[in-house]
Amino acid sequence: MIHKIISKVKNQSQQLVLKTNYVFNNYSEVIWLLGDGRSGTTWIADLINHNKKYREMFEPFHPKQVHDMHFILPHQYIRPYDLNEKIKNILSDIFSGKFTNERVDSNNHSLFYSGLLIKDIFANLLCYSVSLQFPKVKPILIIRNPFSVALSKYKKKDWFWVTEPLDLLNQIDLREDYLLPFEDIIRDTSAKKNYILNQILIWSIINYVPLRQFKPGDIHICFYERIYREPSREISRIFEFVRGTCDNFQNQVNISNEVINHPSRVIGTESNLLAGTSPISSWKDEIAPHIIDEGLQILKYFGFEHLYDENSMPNEDVLRKIHTTT
Repeated sequence: MIHKIISKVKNQSQQLVLKTNYVFNNYSEVIWLLGDGRSGTTWIADLINHNKKYREMFEPFHPKQVHDMHFILPHQYIRPYDLNEKIKNILSDIFSGKFTNERVDSNNHSLFYSGLLIKDIFANLLCYSVSLQFPKVKPILIIRNPFSVALSKYKKKDWFWVTEPLDLLNQIDLREDYLLPFEDIIRDTSAKKNYILNQILIWSIINYVPLRQFKPGDIHICFYERIYREPSREISRIFEFVRGTCDNFQNQVNISNEVINHPSRVIGTESNLLAGTSPISSWKDEIAPHIIDEGLQILKYFGFEHLYDENSMPNEDVLRKIHTTT
């Protein structure tokens, strides 16, 4: 009973701090960090917020963990300018900082903030429509090797993921706007009932759509692998995009090794960090060769087959081609 009382008091105090910052308009800068689950978004959010200046909102669009979002689907697609009033009102509360939630705000312990850092893993397919309605929001799309993502999800199968690609095909607007050319591969892959292949297909869809929607320069695309290799440089590039400057933030952002090497709060016992293996290439030793071949065939349909080289490092030219194709 005492524990519950203490927890309630702490939560009320936190809500007061967050709302006070809202009243004083301390959330004018808004970074929206997007990516698939298990793609490193939590760790990257920690790097961006290394000095704790941002109020971090952890997955406010999670349809199972956040009650206010129970009415949307995981990976819900919304056509441009089709946002209804209910979701507009919730979005306005989120991007202004008015929205509060115990889970969403669980990592906020400061008294003063100078911006919002919103991290989501189920919002890739609605982010373009939302960005049109809220132009001050700066979207950042994190991409990680689909084989690494699929394997990591496989090891966390008890967590909430979309595991059936037909669920995306069954979204009528999404099917009509983007998935009709891929209907056969979606149905064929689903019929195989292979967890890894399904996740590679879902990864392809939720990255392909925003890449086709956003114009270059309207969204900043980051590769997990680049951030892992050069964290300060890549985080500096994020700040340059957010603030619309070319001030060489590389020399101004100094992230300590303690922050870089600190495990994220969603790390598991199977993580590469704890196992001492490479988070970039270790998937090659754990996924059967024939599954890798089939996965590459899925990626080929979307133009992603050469996105990663033989060293599992990204090829920006491939991404650029998809991102600029009309």
